[in-house]
Amino acid sequence: MNRVNQVVKLHLRNKNTWFMIPWAILGANFLINALIALSLNDGEVINTGAIVSIFIYSFVAGIVTIKETFPFAIGLSIRRKDYFLGTALTVILVNILSGIVLTVLSAIEQATNGWNVNLHLFEIGFLSDLSFISLLGINVILLVHAFFLGFAISSLYRRLGGISMYVFFTAMLLIGTIASYVMTHFDLWADFGHWIADHYLELFWWLIPLVVIYSIISYGLLRRAAV
Repeated sequence: MNRVNQVVKLHLRNKNTWFMIPWAILGANFLINALIALSLNDGEVINTGAIVSIFIYSFVAGIVTIKETFPFAIGLSIRRKDYFLGTALTVILVNILSGIVLTVLSAIEQATNGWNVNLHLFEIGFLSDLSFISLLGINVILLVHAFFLGFAISSLYRRLGGISMYVFFTAMLLIGTIASYVMTHFDLWADFGHWIADHYLELFWWLIPLVVIYSIISYGLLRRAAV
């Protein structure tokens, strides 16, 4: 457990990666859009979608974390199991905190009618009827899912090298192309859209087993990865 705590401390020393950069990006988005909303001053509702930037950042952080910390941790004689557990614990703790902040900001935005300028950045329209706890859970799940997806991709690269990225993304492109062709050929896009609209909440919770799958894959790859 001491080694796991050591990994957590190792990660949290880099406060820029975990805290400063993502919130600076989101803060800059908010400031720019707030200035735009104030300049318009005509009551027009502005839905920016800029909140997605923090989820994209979480994905990117998952990719770069291994490169920045894995060799150093192994150099300190930290076991790969302890490195993985410490990283997972850090991700969960940081993203619970981030999820709380996002949910509080969303609640404030909703209560103030978009910061009194009809600006909607933190509030996601189709989730506005959810309770605070449900929205918090969704925010945390999305952040953790994005991180571990990036972490799994980075683990694949660490274990198998650059060629694995070409194979992986080529396979993803091929699968996406085939799926898109089938959906278009059989005119399934409308039905698929209606199904998503009816089951979107269940889909959020299905991200949890995906996180477990990413974690198992990542751990298995890192156990045999070269430093």
